[in-house]
Amino acid sequence: MSTISITVVEAGDVTSAAGTNTNYTAVATGTGTIDDTNTQTEWVSAKHVDTGTNESVWNTDVRDFCNSALTYTLTSESYVTINLGGTTPVRIAFSPNLVWDRNYEVLRVHADINVDAVGTINLPSIMSNDEDCFFLRLYYQNSAGTWIPFSTCEWGYSVTNYTEYNVTEIDISPVDNDKDFSGVLQTYAMTHPRRRFRCSISGFLFPVAAGIQGIELRAKLADNATVASVQFKEATMACVMVRN
Repeated sequence: MSTISITVVEAGDVTSAAGTNTNYTAVATGTGTIDDTNTQTEWVSAKHVDTGTNESVWNTDVRDFCNSALTYTLTSESYVTINLGGTTPVRIAFSPNLVWDRNYEVLRVHADINVDAVGTINLPSIMSNDEDCFFLRLYYQNSAGTWIPFSTCEWGYSVTNYTEYNVTEIDISPVDNDKDFSGVLQTYAMTHPRRRFRCSISGFLFPVAAGIQGIELRAKLADNATVASVQFKEATMACVMVRN
């Protein structure tokens, strides 16, 4: 948060027109914080979000989404909306459009979702790159209705604990020598996929001309020939326009 530079006039001092005008300009141009509490490390208080009695930093632009019951099964290698139950996209809609008042404001978005189940896994003999992964990404809808990905965030999660293991001989004891356990690890990965783990993604959106109509969470598989599907459940999303 920025701060207002104020020329303090103490008892016995004589203020000048220039000093008074400088202070007034600093406040009027909106370059500073609401009050001196914002200069502290933990500056957020009820005053900053209570729009009933104060002009808050966040205004009324705090929105959220939550669904703990419906599921969505991802099978696509391209980004698709996580449409829970086929009817409920993980999305926050704005009506009217959410707009930026000033150039330096930022929309902060965070989404979480659980992996409820993992479909058939078919790992190659030696995995390459991200074949056992799925990816999450945030999108926003501009004033023309076009969905555009956030440029700053794209996260991948592995559905297995498998690490590429291309060592042909390992000595593990004086009794058992020259054992190659890569096949054992691969079999374990294929039969013990990670389930019920929480995935999250955060993003920041800077000013968009004419504002935005909504934000949503999308996902894709890296390779559906390797991981056939991933089922999601318990999704949440929250956003706040941090205004200054």
